[in-house]
Amino acid sequence: MKKKLQVQTIQEARPYVLWRRVSTGEQGESGLGLSGQLTIAKLFMGKDPIEIFTDVFSGTKLRQCKGLWDAINLCKAHNYVLVIAKSDRCRNVSEALDILDAIGERNLIFCDLPTCDRFILTVMWAMWERQAIMGRINTKIALDERKKQIKKNGGFISKKGNFCDHFGHKKGEMTPGAVQNMNEGRINRTLEWKETSNLYTWVTIQLLKGRPRKAILDDAQELYEKNPSMYSTRAGVPLSKGTLSRWAREIIKKV
Repeated sequence: MKKKLQVQTIQEARPYVLWRRVSTGEQGESGLGLSGQLTIAKLFMGKDPIEIFTDVFSGTKLRQCKGLWDAINLCKAHNYVLVIAKSDRCRNVSEALDILDAIGERNLIFCDLPTCDRFILTVMWAMWERQAIMGRINTKIALDERKKQIKKNGGFISKKGNFCDHFGHKKGEMTPGAVQNMNEGRINRTLEWKETSNLYTWVTIQLLKGRPRKAILDDAQELYEKNPSMYSTRAGVPLSKGTLSRWAREIIKKV
């Protein structure tokens, strides 16, 4: 009989803010996607985050992750804890240490390394950085080998067994599968945003209460002015009449 998997929650009484990162290619990967990182955080922290910040960026360019630094500033302002699901979200030792210095060791938790100090974190970040470097090197080696095959034989056999005389698709060309994946990715990102959006949740409650839309728009504008990071649309702007109408149709269908 298999034993039931039990996860010991991290003992932290303070509210926490979750920061998530994915690169474009990792968006839908199991365990590394946005929803996966949220699940890990909720499992180990034993509660929901009070706010979620997300960046779609390379883990080697942490200084350019605006959501990350917004999360750090929020935590410092309110004495919250910053939680990151996995330590491999940071793949640049120097920039990861900047993050640690900016927020402080006691205010940063990695779910896969909940009790680690600066020394252990530095070792782990160095490992992830080296993995990222080796990945780029291996990709370059593979591409160079393909180029040799194209030059010598006019093409190469792909992993799917097809003969290819060039990389990817020709300029301006997109396969039906690529278009479908792009559209599905856009839809999934929108759904994930709505699941964690304070504004969308608040609008849903107001509509279910039967409040007039004019009053909802006025209150939404006031909330945005007080806290734009929490009460903006996915585009980062205040709630508009058109967006409210579209959301209302969606919410009514669900009911």
